[in-house]
Amino acid sequence: MIRVFPRRTKWTPTDELAFVGDPPLFIPPEMPVRISCTFTWDREEAFRLQRSWSRIYSDVQVGGPAFDDSGGEFVPGRFIKDGVTITSRGCPFSCPWCFVPAREGDIRELPIIPGHIIQDNNLLACSKEHVAAVFKMLEGQKAAVFSGGLDSKLLTPYHVKLLKSIKVKEMWFSCDTKDALYPLEIVANKLHDFKQNQKRCYCLIGFDGEGPEQAEKRLSRVFDLGFLPFAQLYRPLDSEKPKHNSRVWRDLARKWSRPAIYKSRHAIRP
Repeated sequence: MIRVFPRRTKWTPTDELAFVGDPPLFIPPEMPVRISCTFTWDREEAFRLQRSWSRIYSDVQVGGPAFDDSGGEFVPGRFIKDGVTITSRGCPFSCPWCFVPAREGDIRELPIIPGHIIQDNNLLACSKEHVAAVFKMLEGQKAAVFSGGLDSKLLTPYHVKLLKSIKVKEMWFSCDTKDALYPLEIVANKLHDFKQNQKRCYCLIGFDGEGPEQAEKRLSRVFDLGFLPFAQLYRPLDSEKPKHNSRVWRDLARKWSRPAIYKSRHAIRP
């Protein structure tokens, strides 16, 4: 199967049947073509690519998260690069900024495919048995990256024990509102044995009337708790640009998405 992507990201497969954009000069033989679109603002480009590839191939279809694909079985290396695995779909919570519950529904456990990068939306919402099996799989992998995110509200001493039983490169949490600071504070106490470089935190900024000063105060607090924050400027569903596209917001997002920058400037508190 040929897989086509509107844009290249760090997760894009790199094998000989994975392409970004229009057909190349030398093309593979006739086979199905699947155009995978992750971002809603790329949907128009995905349809353009469908027309472009349809001039050569007879079976060209468009899908992916941007088209509310609920996600079925996980096939390693098909729509995401080798090394990444997804062992569950969905999430039991309904955060107002998140599309996962509407697209994928409640938590669904999948067969566990080996991989050291765990891209589940909410691994800790899975059953104790499933989580244990995932960590058992990780014992035979290189240092684990929990890039899908670990839910601060669900982290227990049992999970901490599992994390200490394997090699961990990065654990990602989230702190998308002021209210999310409290559960993150509890997590910080539970994970005090881990280094700051291992503890990362997605931070949505500019959502629901939040101002730049409020956002920076929260980001600074996340850093003080021992995490490396990664600022993500809120953008509406169908907009390629963030909702707040001023110089102030862009500079804030740039600063707090690059540890090398905010580590050197953090002596100056907001």
